[in-house]
Formats: sequence, C-alpha cells, structure tokens
Amino acid sequence: MKGYLGLMRPVNAVMASFGTVIGGVIALENIRGLLYPRLYLAMAVVFLVLLGGNILNDYFDAETDKINHPTRPIPSGQVSRRSAKYLAVVLLAGGLILSIFTLNILQFFIAVLAVFLLVTYEWKTKAWGLVGNIIISSLVGLIFVYGSFSVKLTYVVIIFSMMAFLANLAREIVKDVEDVTGDIYRTTLPKKIGKGLSLIAAAALIVIAVSLTPIPYVFFKWNGFYALTVALSDIVFIASVFFFFNDQTKGQNLIKVGMILGLVAFLVGSAI
Repeated sequence: MKGYLGLMRPVNAVMASFGTVIGGVIALENIRGLLYPRLYLAMAVVFLVLLGGNILNDYFDAETDKINHPTRPIPSGQVSRRSAKYLAVVLLAGGLILSIFTLNILQFFIAVLAVFLLVTYEWKTKAWGLVGNIIISSLVGLIFVYGSFSVKLTYVVIIFSMMAFLANLAREIVKDVEDVTGDIYRTTLPKKIGKGLSLIAAAALIVIAVSLTPIPYVFFKWNGFYALTVALSDIVFIASVFFFFNDQTKGQNLIKVGMILGLVAFLVGSAI
C-alpha cells in the first residue's frame, strides 16, 4: 500500500483539487461559492486525474528515476510498471466519467483535454524540455479555471491562473536544473542554455508572478487580509530565488510553499 500511495502522491492531488474549490470561490468573490455542489464534483474529477497523472509520471520516468530518485516505488521494486499502468488508466478513466456528471460541456472538454495533455506529456512532450514544462504548467493554471466554470469565469480567476502558471513553470525549470545529470532522454532548458541562464529565466518568471499579486487589491478592491497574506506568499517566492541558485531542492520546495500561501491569500481575499 505504501508503494501505491507513493505513486499517487495524494497530498499533491489534494492540494490541486483544493485549487478547484478556490477557483469557484474566487469566481463569486464570496464564501457562498462553497455551497455549489458541482464545485465538489469538479474537485473530485481533478483529484482522480491528478492521481492518474502522478502515476503516469513515475511509469514513464522509471529508467531515469533509477538515477535521480532510486527510492521511488517503481525503481525500488515496491510496485511493478504493469500494475502502475493499469491503476493510472482506471483513475484517469474514472475522472473522465465523473466529469460527465458536471453537466457542463466546457468542463467535460477541459477534462478530456487535460487527460490528453497529461498522457502526451508523459509519453512524448516531456522530452521536449521547455515545451513540456509549459504544457504541465498550463494544466496547473487550468485547474482554477475548471473550478470556476462550476460557478462562472471571472477576470480575477484568470489572473490567478496566470500566476499559478508562471510560478509552476519556474519550479519546473528549477527541477530540470536539479535533475540535469539524470535527464538523459530529455532536451531540457538547462541542456540548451546552461544552468545559470535557466535559473535566471526561472527567477524572471517568479518576479512576473509576484508583480501580478497586487492586482486584486488595487483594481478589484480586495481587503487588507488579502494584502497581508499575499505579501507573505511574495516573500517566500522571492526567498526561493535566492535559494535555488545554490540549492535547487530547497528553492523549488520554497516555490511550492509560496504557491500554497498564494492559494490561501486568494481564498482569504475572495471569501472575507
């Protein structure tokens, strides 16, 4: 069981599915967004698709993980690749079937698109380096848009989706710098332009993401609680830049913390 939990990485999937709920709350700019049952159905869809996507990641990365992450479930022998493949198919299919019951054609097509991009990313486009990074980061941003469609799509949701896209893209680049030695089958950005320039590019993405955070406060009159919480998120993001030039593991983990704080900030700002 421990091996399968390690494959699915449920904590990451929970965080992502929580982003779906936040997308709905932000769309209404009111805590009443939590009263929409369809929002929780969308949350379950994202949860299942993310679980399946996490498994696909380990399935296709089994060889490189022998170098980069030998303790993960497949290279360590805890779970066979065959079992991982079947479990991924079941979870992804379950997510698509569940998406039908949102009774929203746009949400269904977004779910189909997400599964298609996830599969093609792990199978092919991940090897293309930056293109793959952009695809997976677009999917992260799309989570909030997907949730908002359970209520309505607004400019604030789009802004937050852009911030999530930029921050995740920076994290993907930092992770590629961290794994550059073991990425023998991928043409990543660090392999094309070097580690230093790649980290500068990641830093620029973080700065752009941080520069977007005042928009809800300045133009949409969000409250001081948002300003305070998002300031904490910004501090962590900026701190990650200083860290990832020397320690990519610590730096990309700080980016993740900054993203979590950003989720909290937008929830506080929209709901209070």
